[in-house]
Amino acid sequence: MKLGLRPIRTGFVLAIGLCGTGCLQPWQTQSMNTPAQEDGPEQNSLAEYFANHNDQGMVADRSLSDIHFQPHSVHLSGTGVARLDRYAELYADEGGTLFYQTSQCDEELTEARLAIARSYLAKASTTGKRIDVVLGLPGGRGMNATEAAAGQAVAKQPEQRGSAYKLAEAGGSTSSNGG
Repeated sequence: MKLGLRPIRTGFVLAIGLCGTGCLQPWQTQSMNTPAQEDGPEQNSLAEYFANHNDQGMVADRSLSDIHFQPHSVHLSGTGVARLDRYAELYADEGGTLFYQTSQCDEELTEARLAIARSYLAKASTTGKRIDVVLGLPGGRGMNATEAAAGQAVAKQPEQRGSAYKLAEAGGSTSSNGG
């Protein structure tokens, strides 16, 4: 049986068309955006240690900014909700003041955002202690000139590529991952 060129061309065009529509893509890329079907890995044992450091930084900083609100809106973003929830827990016992620093110039929007943040914190508070939100710069002591200069000096030092990234292996030896 002899096949002509026409069925071969038709099959070739059909295969190219299917590739273009994604019908012949590997299964991994087809299900890339599906939610996880099993539990993720266990939380690292250091997570609690670093959570405490993060909390201490938040207590020192006491800030909200434009990123904690949806753009051009009074609505809190997901990051804003998480931050205010954490502040409500951190300041549950004694209350406190948070500072909202903004780069936008719309006074009505700024006042509305302050009101939304105050309202959210009042609802999230479990003890009834007041957490106020005012317009201002973040808290914390920041860095003095000596610390800033020392940090810049460290950043300017060249990094030795042979010893930059060392990981201990099973036998106690190290290997360079820096290249």
